[in-house]
Amino acid sequence: MQAIAFYALYPLLWVLSKLPFFVVYRISDFFYFILWYIVGYRKEVIKNNIRTAFPTYTEQQVQRTAKDSTKHFCDIFIEMIKSMGMSKKSMRKRFTCSNPELVNAFAKAEKPIIAMFGHQGSYEWTMVLDEVLDYHVYAIYKPLKNKYFDALIRKIRKKFGSSMVAMKQATAVMSKKVQTEAALFALVADQSPKASRAQFFTNFFDQPSAVFKGAEKIAREFDCAVVFLKISKVKRGYYSTEFELITADGSATDEWYITDQFFELLETQIRKQPQYYLWSHKRWKTTLDNARRAVELSPSIRQ
Repeated sequence: MQAIAFYALYPLLWVLSKLPFFVVYRISDFFYFILWYIVGYRKEVIKNNIRTAFPTYTEQQVQRTAKDSTKHFCDIFIEMIKSMGMSKKSMRKRFTCSNPELVNAFAKAEKPIIAMFGHQGSYEWTMVLDEVLDYHVYAIYKPLKNKYFDALIRKIRKKFGSSMVAMKQATAVMSKKVQTEAALFALVADQSPKASRAQFFTNFFDQPSAVFKGAEKIAREFDCAVVFLKISKVKRGYYSTEFELITADGSATDEWYITDQFFELLETQIRKQPQYYLWSHKRWKTTLDNARRAVELSPSIRQ
């Protein structure tokens, strides 16, 4: 069934990737209309997350942000498909970085580095940065259940030369690679663990939020530099990025410093463009009350 679904849809995806952007975005608008007005895709989850993050918002502001976020979700999905047929030159024009030299300075020193970013802006187009960085990039990602579509996604994301590493293998691969080469590990670091795996909680939008600490663990153990990648949406189909240093020496940081700094920087960024964050995932489904492990709280949580 997986093969049938893939080969039935692939020709459509290929055609879509060759269409001009003004047509592609009309298709995105159509998908948005279906998702928001017909299907109601995670509408209440999105609005409840926004209410939690922005308690002073009026219902009109919540509704507007939720609709814009869903529209943006459709855009980044369609942009991912569109990237199949885009040239490297076109992608570099649409996804720019203002300060790759900050990261490349660590490459010259042959120091491994971890780049952390969130589900903000176009996290799907971060592969473009491989072209301007003097590192071999290992991109941590969550595999799709359909192995054929997963292979396609990996092919798209490897367009600029990065290696793909499944989330479940991330810690093991990073621990091994960091000892043998000066590489860059790129990961979307705002994933929320399930209640059965939740152990660590930090402050995010004034809420105790379950988080993973794998990036911090690797950085502190193997003396990695750590940067935050800020992704801003300039306009439809155009994004600007900037690296911000969290630490040049992970082994010299205190417990929780890297994780807390990442979420603080991400929250600041989201507050500037809340409509471009992926609010559809259940960010606060796991709580201190339903976590099944003994929890460890960040000092940033008011106790």
